[in-house]
Amino acid sequence: MTLCPKLEWMLAGGVLLAGTLAGCGHVEGEAANSNATATVTLGSLTDVSASKSEPTNVQPASANQEVASETVSAGDPSAENKSSNTAELTGANSTTNSTPADETRSFKVEGPEQAIRVSFDDVDLLKVLNLDPVPADAPERLPKWLKALDGKRIRVRGFMFPPFQDTDIRGFVLARDNQICCFGRTPKEYDLIDTFMRKGVATHYIQGRPFDVVGVFHIKSDIEKYTAMYELEDAIVIEK
Repeated sequence: MTLCPKLEWMLAGGVLLAGTLAGCGHVEGEAANSNATATVTLGSLTDVSASKSEPTNVQPASANQEVASETVSAGDPSAENKSSNTAELTGANSTTNSTPADETRSFKVEGPEQAIRVSFDDVDLLKVLNLDPVPADAPERLPKWLKALDGKRIRVRGFMFPPFQDTDIRGFVLARDNQICCFGRTPKEYDLIDTFMRKGVATHYIQGRPFDVVGVFHIKSDIEKYTAMYELEDAIVIEK
């Protein structure tokens, strides 16, 4: 699999920071009573919080906890009958066979820096838009709520694709499942997230088990086959 040049440069040590690292980029564990209750709705004219209930003493969640389904559709119930209007809003070509998704969606907000909990299912373009394969203009077709995630701090769970080194890792690929990590199948562009650690911190190779990453989410404008179409910057790794 070919990694993006930026990530290859990082993994090869091209951006090694001078001096001693400020930290390892990991958060170890979480208080048992720190479940977040806040939610945010994306894709409306103005992204609004659906709940202002602030959790007390919120700390990062354990990477070993089971992640429940955290998204609910908040779009127009009749959206399926307005495909032409939705296609125009998402930038989709009305002559394609893709199925537009609802324009708004709600997510839980939790953990360090009040990150939006997102799953790989949420950014799966086969599930979201029935796109297979992923066309070059996919970023233009995305529903409003997915476009609105760009630039937001999110929390996502996945597996580390085997890097070129075991320690002092400043960048890596977060994969949807360990079949990808173990080269068991060819990933889709939405199955991978190029991850770049926060300045001054690093991580180590986490083999064969899932963990959470918090970082600023970006959607690439140029899509290359078998390479990640998403990025996380200013990222920290959360593991128990």
